[in-house]
Amino acid sequence: MKRFPNSQPVTIEQRENGQAVISGYASVFYRSDDSGTQYELMRDYFERIEPTAFDEALDEKHDTRALFNHDPSQILGRSSAGTLRLKVDEIGLRYEIDVPDTQLGRDLSTSIERGDVTGSSFAFSVREDGATIERDKQSGTTVRSLASLNLHDVGPVTVPAYASTTTGVRSEENVEEAREALEAFQEDEKQHEAEAVAVRARRLELSGD
Repeated sequence: MKRFPNSQPVTIEQRENGQAVISGYASVFYRSDDSGTQYELMRDYFERIEPTAFDEALDEKHDTRALFNHDPSQILGRSSAGTLRLKVDEIGLRYEIDVPDTQLGRDLSTSIERGDVTGSSFAFSVREDGATIERDKQSGTTVRSLASLNLHDVGPVTVPAYASTTTGVRSEENVEEAREALEAFQEDEKQHEAEAVAVRARRLELSGD
């Protein structure tokens, strides 16, 4: 499960029917012209959210929760109840939450209006074959692209998992999962290189050079 922040602000507005609605972007998609749309997991290892990342989760109508600070005890809405609405646009995954008439809802509304809470993020797991890793040999960086995800929760947060694109706090679970993916990729690279060396050696042997 991972959590990503983004620079899109959380807003709150009163609709004509009197319903207060919190809205924001739980995730933004990677753009090659904006380095802030990729996330450095560790040194020279980046992760990017692709525009297809949430297509299957939305098509399958995953019962996503709207939570404050990813805390299951601080629920704001739920997609199956219609109090959380999700959609994808050219920027990323946008959410709208009908603010509940609860102490949490009232307190959070005040905090957003005051500018105390400005961030959003989401929690997810990677679907089977939903991630690919590639190495940019010219820059020496490795990129993990996430193209298909299971969506667990979205919502406002006080302290995003990353303070910026290059620094921040990441849970031990998330770091370990990212490290395991990188190690598997590096092992595959070593195996492919060994196979390529064996093929070259065999060709030299057959040519008599």
